[in-house]
Amino acid sequence: MIIELLIVLLALYVGSRYGSLALGAISGIGLAILVFGFGLKPGTPPTDVIYIIIAAVTCAGTLQASGGMDWMIQIAEKMLRKHPDHITFLAPLCTFFLTVLVGTGHVVYTLMPIICDIALKKNIRPERPCGVASIASQVGITCSPIAAAVVAFVTISNANGYMVSIPQVLMVTIPACLCGLMCAAAASYKRGKDLDDDPAFQARKADPETYQYMYGNTATTLDKEISSSAKASVYIFLFALFVIVCFAFCQMIHVQGDTLAKYLGIPKMNIIIQIVMLTAAACNIMFCKANPRRLSQVQFGRVVWSQWLPSTESLGLQILTSPTIWTR
Repeated sequence: MIIELLIVLLALYVGSRYGSLALGAISGIGLAILVFGFGLKPGTPPTDVIYIIIAAVTCAGTLQASGGMDWMIQIAEKMLRKHPDHITFLAPLCTFFLTVLVGTGHVVYTLMPIICDIALKKNIRPERPCGVASIASQVGITCSPIAAAVVAFVTISNANGYMVSIPQVLMVTIPACLCGLMCAAAASYKRGKDLDDDPAFQARKADPETYQYMYGNTATTLDKEISSSAKASVYIFLFALFVIVCFAFCQMIHVQGDTLAKYLGIPKMNIIIQIVMLTAAACNIMFCKANPRRLSQVQFGRVVWSQWLPSTESLGLQILTSPTIWTR
């Protein structure tokens, strides 16, 4: 058992050294050693998690291709520019709720340069809001009803006798994450020297080329024109999210000694999320001018690649560390 555990840890360590896609691929080497060398039974690939990621990414891709994502970023930017003095607290809230809505932290990449630009123009160290905002975009995954991590946690918990539902998980994670993020923002509020008192920054600022790079341009999405179809795609996405939450509540409401979901014959949440997300994506394509070719060639490719990496990592890690692999 000790040797087998060391093989798992070694595979994880080597994969983390290479990073990205290698973490899932190198897990396959550890899996091969454990299965063929030690005769252990392999676990089950986390296909439900991967299917949820594919469905969520497809819907997020159509949202981006139709221009709806730009509108959401614009709303966040308007709030940040309206209250620039509080950007250390508002920036993580914006990235957090964007992740909660979309189910992936990768949607905030467009917002990060805007946060940095606003901070610089207000003479605030950009690392103060950017550091916490980056963390907020990731912890938001634990608070999203369409995130594969939340659904996987609920599924695994139910399989092991802990009957929890998605709303019950979110009632814990959302307050906990918000409290933690505000504490982190407070700790970061005075992180490092103020820019006026930082000699290294002042030396860079004295260079005309560097000064032009920092202050000459403005990172913004406010100059983009948002069409009515783009706004409609956001409404479709939010309605899909509302439908998923309603189905999730059916999993925790009890009727005649059983859950309302079982009483009505409602499928499990992993199936519900896939159906609703793909339906919303189809509506965005048909009614909100989300061009499927543009989706696959330009916008969707970036999102898919950023999500395919954690999908592959999840596949390798869950098979390698699945409890069933330790049973002979």
